[in-house]
Amino acid sequence: MDPEFAEVQAHINRVWLLYRRRVYAVLAVLALLWLGMTMYYKVGPDSEGVVLRLGEYSKTAQPGLHFKLPWPIDTYFIVPVRKVQSLEFGYRTEEAGRRSRYGRQTDDQKTLARMLTADLNLAHVEWVVQYRIKDANLYLFRIGGGAGHAINAADLIQDVSESVMRRIIGDVSVDSVITTGREEIADLAEVEMQRMLDSYESGIHIVTVKLQSATPPEKVKDAFDAVNRAKQNKERVVNDAKGERNDVIPEARGKRDQLILEAEGYALRKVKEANGRANAFLSQLLEYEKAPAITKTRLYIEAMEVVLQQVDEKIIIDETIEGVLPLLNLGGTTGGAR
Repeated sequence: MDPEFAEVQAHINRVWLLYRRRVYAVLAVLALLWLGMTMYYKVGPDSEGVVLRLGEYSKTAQPGLHFKLPWPIDTYFIVPVRKVQSLEFGYRTEEAGRRSRYGRQTDDQKTLARMLTADLNLAHVEWVVQYRIKDANLYLFRIGGGAGHAINAADLIQDVSESVMRRIIGDVSVDSVITTGREEIADLAEVEMQRMLDSYESGIHIVTVKLQSATPPEKVKDAFDAVNRAKQNKERVVNDAKGERNDVIPEARGKRDQLILEAEGYALRKVKEANGRANAFLSQLLEYEKAPAITKTRLYIEAMEVVLQQVDEKIIIDETIEGVLPLLNLGGTTGGAR
């Protein structure tokens, strides 16, 4: 053996014997520090912590600072249970905001968005699913094949969403998909997706499903647009006609009601006048039966009073005179003897 090499090796052995306790002490301190750091964890305000002890579920921790047994006895996973997450189907948002910017559609996205309707037409449907985790335990251990594999939840939601949407779209007409039935389709899809996810015990809650876009294929888009414009024109004409009808009919009804009220008022007035005359006649008849001569004279005087008030010239003749000499209007006055 080379003497120099032997001398170096001997020096190393002496140094090691001199400092090995210090090295062991430093390593022990570092190990204790590392173990101490694994004995606490922090849960954010929008999350829950799931703690496993020796690989089995132990507890669920709420937001805040928590302590646990050191690794590898206790391990934990942070699950964002209060965070609303989104999955987009048929399109991809590159930048969200007041004017969102969307990425170019890939062939896979176009294939996903292309759906067959009940009337054997094709529709290009884009939608978004917003969801959150409602049960961290189920989310980790039911749908991902074990703790730490919950990222597969996105794949599950995508498969469920595509299956439900294709089935619903396949039961309605293309006109309903593109025009009037979009909200109803989205509401039904939300209910069906939640039902399927609950049956899988996924621990996921569907917040909302929105149809972002529903259009016909590019090759027939112009024809569909022309049909939609014709329908809009039809609705506009119908609405104009309804508006005119709503103006004319109330006016006619008002005139009708006015005429009816006037006729009823006229009839009521005539009936009251007739009743008044009849009652007056009956009263006179009653008085006449009590004293016929006196009543007859009174009625005659009252009648003559009314008649004479309407005569300009009056000539009074004594009934005992046998002949009457005509009076000539020699003075040019309007009246004769009075």
